[in-house]
Amino acid sequence: IFDTCPVVVANIKAFLQRDGITKAILLKALGDINSNSLNRFLTGKQQDQCGNVTYKRAYVFFEKLRIMEGKPKSSKRLSSEAENPRGFSTEKARSHVWVFAKHLP
Repeated sequence: IFDTCPVVVANIKAFLQRDGITKAILLKALGDINSNSLNRFLTGKQQDQCGNVTYKRAYVFFEKLRIMEGKPKSSKRLSSEAENPRGFSTEKARSHVWVFAKHLP
């Protein structure tokens, strides 16, 4: 994935502004994802929702839409590709760590 979460959020919001497009239509187009996943993704900060299924599916959807509409890659996208040739991670950083304490006699 070569777009950040905020870029994908902006793409989603712009897409929802199109005539006749609703969240239900978008959810169906993204593979029947849960509306809670979409809402959680839209309210996320920076890359904190990178593990959300919406991020992956929306990126692919908007990339296919960009190609279908014949639009070029954005300057942000090109710089992202140059800085991160392998793309952005889709794994959420762990916020909790399990610590096992050995019971001492």
